Amino acid sequence: MKKQLTLIAIAALATSAAFAQATDTLAKIKERGAVNLGVRDSSGLAFTLGGGKYVGFHTEMAENIIKDIGKEMGKPLTINYQVITSQNRVPLVQNGTIDFECGSTTNNT
Repeated sequence: MKKQLTLIAIAALATSAAFAQATDTLAKIKERGAVNLGVRDSSGLAFTLGGGKYVGFHTEMAENIIKDIGKEMGKPLTINYQVITSQNRVPLVQNGTIDFECGSTTNNT
């Protein structure tokens, strides 16, 4: 019984920490009126056309998510595109440089 309660407590703590981080990111987005979006300049599903224009499945999905976030916040959001690589995408999310990226990212060791 103690093990189950401990596991439940750990799961609740982890969930609340993740929710707090998400809420913090949404608060920053609302305050600045913009989303810092991580994009690839060349991959199979997203790429640049040059001149700061990014296209492809990943970019289109992210832009749709940002539109929905803007609707929830009651105002349109500006998108600040930040080029990312496989090596720097997770650190850039962790340190707050980008708010999110929409790509083929796997969470594993």
